[in-house]
Amino acid sequence: MQLTKEFRGMNDLEMQIKDLEMQVKALEKNNKMLKDHIDSLINDNDRFRSIDKAHKSINGKLRLRLARFEEENKKLTDEVKDNKELIQDLYDYP
Repeated sequence: MQLTKEFRGMNDLEMQIKDLEMQVKALEKNNKMLKDHIDSLINDNDRFRSIDKAHKSINGKLRLRLARFEEENKKLTDEVKDNKELIQDLYDYP
């Protein structure tokens, strides 16, 4: 059985249409996956921003505490130095 040129052309067009329909379905599925991925990235970004904000707040508080401890440490160091000198003076007193 020999196919006519017209029939073969119609068959080829039908195959091309089916191929294009499959490509459209694949692209729609890929598009949905990409949209879902973008939504996930947006949620991750929001979460990371919240964490960053919290860390900045904690970091500021820690810097303040560190400055206070450094100041207190300096005062205690000076006090110990003064006391050491006083004790030394008492031992050296005739």
